[in-house]
Amino acid sequence: MACYNCRTTDSAYYAEENGYTLIKCAGCGLVYLKNPPGLSEITQAHVQGLHHGEKTIQTTGKYNPAAIKRYRRVLRDLFPAGFYDNCSWLDIGCGHGEFIEALTQAGPNSLHIVGSEPNIHKQHSASARGLDVSFIDLDSHERFYNGVSLLNVYSHLPDPPAFLAKIRNILAPDGELLLETGDTARFSAADHYRPFYLPDHISFASEEIVTDILRRVGFEIVAVRKYPHPDVELSPVRLGKELIKVFLPHMKSRLTTLFSDACKYSATDMYIRARKISA
Repeated sequence: MACYNCRTTDSAYYAEENGYTLIKCAGCGLVYLKNPPGLSEITQAHVQGLHHGEKTIQTTGKYNPAAIKRYRRVLRDLFPAGFYDNCSWLDIGCGHGEFIEALTQAGPNSLHIVGSEPNIHKQHSASARGLDVSFIDLDSHERFYNGVSLLNVYSHLPDPPAFLAKIRNILAPDGELLLETGDTARFSAADHYRPFYLPDHISFASEEIVTDILRRVGFEIVAVRKYPHPDVELSPVRLGKELIKVFLPHMKSRLTTLFSDACKYSATDMYIRARKISA
């Protein structure tokens, strides 16, 4: 199976999980599934939030208010004041709507935001809180947006270059994309955080891979910011709980592991701001 980034067919074994095999491209370093599910199976899995392997993975999850604070920080870091004035925005793969809420808080009343989400359970969760969320088929969509966000979606895409090209097609002139994914292809299999959540995740990329693809399909890179992976970030509450365990009998603290992971994955949650280049 050829690498979707550089089309190289040479690869090396990387890891196995849940009946699926990850390989690493010898050309660009992309880590991707050697034996991915078929497109119809992937589509149905995203609709139901159930991905089948040796074990079935449930990915619907639940609404996470803590994510709103994290997204507000990203928006402050990446976008100038006034950027959202009279702006239309589409959040693709919006989940339960946390980023929509963060953007609503950050932007003026003139900002109009809609969300697209294939998972019917997440759709209902977001709609129940008054958010404008449905599923939007980009192939037939005729509306244009000043901004599009694609957060924690890239690694689930069967063909990221083709999908990013579709996003460019629905952006207004000089419209912008905010893309989040992990910068983890540079890690060895032993150092990569686990689980991989296969086959929900189809590939693991790097800053170089994603920015190169964006440029090829018609974007210019405005900014790249990296943050600690949310699962390993040492919040005061988390650190306090582990410190308490140190002094309690029969309780084992994970302080050493937590500090090691926090250092290793301190810059793996990657946000890329990219602008559409007009033809």
